[in-house]
Amino acid sequence: MLTTRTPQSPHRLALLGSMWLACAGQWRLWHTLARLPELADGRAPAFIGSTMVLLAALCTLVFSLLAWPRVIRPALSLALLGTAWAALGVDLPMDMPTPTLSVLLAGGPLAWLWSRPVLHSSDTWTQLLNNLGVAMAAAGVATAVLILSVADFSWMWLQHAELAELLSPVRLWRMLLLVQNVLFLPSPPTA
Repeated sequence: MLTTRTPQSPHRLALLGSMWLACAGQWRLWHTLARLPELADGRAPAFIGSTMVLLAALCTLVFSLLAWPRVIRPALSLALLGTAWAALGVDLPMDMPTPTLSVLLAGGPLAWLWSRPVLHSSDTWTQLLNNLGVAMAAAGVATAVLILSVADFSWMWLQHAELAELLSPVRLWRMLLLVQNVLFLPSPPTA
């Protein structure tokens, strides 16, 4: 028997997508942080947790501005596919084929995302105010995490600047620039 699916608000989709991208989408970063000797004294879970909350808040800030009924699913789909694409071609710490990892990172969440109808607001101004309210709440959470953990964040990211390369958006932008450079190579001068 088929059951009807409850429509999801665009804000809920933005929040859930942001949480997935911050937690599962950054698995390489969490794995690397857990192995750092500076965090071997038991601080790794707290540091990883605060970094997850910070990344989820920043993703929610971005996606809350895109939390319109016709925009949120394509925007989240691009982010999920980009995260899966960024996971391709990396050295995996476990015996998992890269395509399997890509399906786990994007396949399940995409199937869930597109199987749910999006709740439409009857008023554009209400939708806009809701979007701005969620964005402000996400900015507040990100600011609070930064203020509470500024010493840890500044020390860790200054000591290990290469960790920024593990963030999937950074890898994605680098890959896109590489593709752009290959596609739009300047033609050789003619004599």
